[in-house]
Amino acid sequence: MTFPARWKTYKLGELAQYINGKAFRPEDWKTSGLPIIRIQNLTDRTKPFNYCDRQVEPRYLVGDGDLLISWSATLGSFIWDRGPAVLNQHIFKAIPNADLVERDFLHFLMLETLEEMTTHAHGIAMKHITKGKFEAIEVAIPSLNEQRRITARIKSCMERVEEIERQISQVHQDSRHLPQAFRFDLWRTCVDRYPLVELGTLVNSAKNGLYKPREHHGSGSLLLRLFNINGTEFDTTRLERLNVSSKEAADYSINNGDIIVSRVNSRELVGKSTVVEGLDEPAVFEAMLIRLRADTRRARSDVLAWLMSAPQFLHDLRMRAKHAIGQSSINQQDLLGSRLPLPPLHEQELLADKYSDLGTLAANLRTECSSRWQATDGLRESVLRKAFVGEL
Repeated sequence: MTFPARWKTYKLGELAQYINGKAFRPEDWKTSGLPIIRIQNLTDRTKPFNYCDRQVEPRYLVGDGDLLISWSATLGSFIWDRGPAVLNQHIFKAIPNADLVERDFLHFLMLETLEEMTTHAHGIAMKHITKGKFEAIEVAIPSLNEQRRITARIKSCMERVEEIERQISQVHQDSRHLPQAFRFDLWRTCVDRYPLVELGTLVNSAKNGLYKPREHHGSGSLLLRLFNINGTEFDTTRLERLNVSSKEAADYSINNGDIIVSRVNSRELVGKSTVVEGLDEPAVFEAMLIRLRADTRRARSDVLAWLMSAPQFLHDLRMRAKHAIGQSSINQQDLLGSRLPLPPLHEQELLADKYSDLGTLAANLRTECSSRWQATDGLRESVLRKAFVGEL
């Protein structure tokens, strides 16, 4: 890495004292005491801790504000902020030389030199860098006053990046809730204007799916399964195939415009449904599903499925489901006897014109959020790069 010419060059070993953590064996672990910091606990805050006895040599102890460097598997630099703990053997504790370098500046410097650290690492299954090679890496730093200015500027930029991430996360979360909010409001609007009618009066047929042993799977007709109901969307990313007879193909056929309903599932997912769309070849459906074919003289499939996916409809249906440990089920009588407030067909046409693209728009918004989220990593790298070439 090229540093500004006016900065002074040092080896990392001159900028701080680096203390190795302690090697713990499984028989050293306790159910309470001091948490043992492993690399997993630095990279993922949800990972549980192992614990050790509190009688540990002081040099292995860590407190809030300590600078930690993982030198094995996942190289990185971290400021610890989770209370008293003890290091394991894959982590250094850095004690900065206060006459030369600020702690936070050293932390950001470590992040910026990760690529060079990686070039000195070795190993195939798990990369790691020895303490000697780590301490020998050369870097350059400005005066302490300039370090403080640069550190403040980096923190300000990183706070802005975090704010952007929070906003993206909020938009992404909102986009996930949009379809459900629409269905909730649709039901509430319809129930105030139209009488409840039984679902069974709105469909021409209802049929449970086909079960065949595992040896029949792998080739033949497309097979729709529970996995093809993704929320309320029809998902074609996990299609399977099933060998069926011509009679089975006719009896258990599934067409674009049919509605598939989860007949057996967990308590919170049983009854979920979607409209089948985009099939370009014959298909059948598995026994975990019920297939409905709407009476097109009375109901549009998409509007019917919207109302069937409304929280109010699902709550009523699941109250009448049969519940066992880890699994709930509904039968055709439960489903077809459920009631919903369906507008006249001409009103359904207006609703479809207005809201048919809502799911696509919400999905596109989630995709855009994911793309923007990934771009924020580039923002962090850009901030650090500019800081350590003297442009921040």
